[in-house]
Amino acid sequence: MVRPRMYWEAVASYNAAFLDQPMVAQYGFHLNLIQVHMPDEMAQNFSDDNALHVLLHNWIPLDWVDHTYTYGMVYLEQQFHNPTMSLDIFCKIDNKCHQRLLRYGTPPAISQWDGWREISEDDHYRLLFKHDEERALPKSPEAKGLYYYIGMDPNQ
Repeated sequence: MVRPRMYWEAVASYNAAFLDQPMVAQYGFHLNLIQVHMPDEMAQNFSDDNALHVLLHNWIPLDWVDHTYTYGMVYLEQQFHNPTMSLDIFCKIDNKCHQRLLRYGTPPAISQWDGWREISEDDHYRLLFKHDEERALPKSPEAKGLYYYIGMDPNQ
């Protein structure tokens, strides 16, 4: 979903559809975020519309999504060099991204959040081990693409 202003358009559509309850982004130290859970085999079918729905459902600020643009581009670039990345999918995403860049320009970053860095090798392995630990945890048979509050026990 590395396409400039795509979330802005989704918010505008949402606001037009729900005039009495427009999207009001949540800010602050205590955020109420709802996480999506889905089996690994469903991840291939997770679309831009699904991602936009999750962002809207969580009232994620527009500037936060804009700020992630550079990270998304770096991630896609790394995936492009990964043999499991489909060149057709990458080119399709890349072409749409270029069209939007020409139309809207590069999204602005949040200056207070600048300072992204490449992860170190230690960070990479720490994340891999954390991911393996989470995969080893028992899965709820009822967790099939449902939303849960962060911290909520999905088995209840």
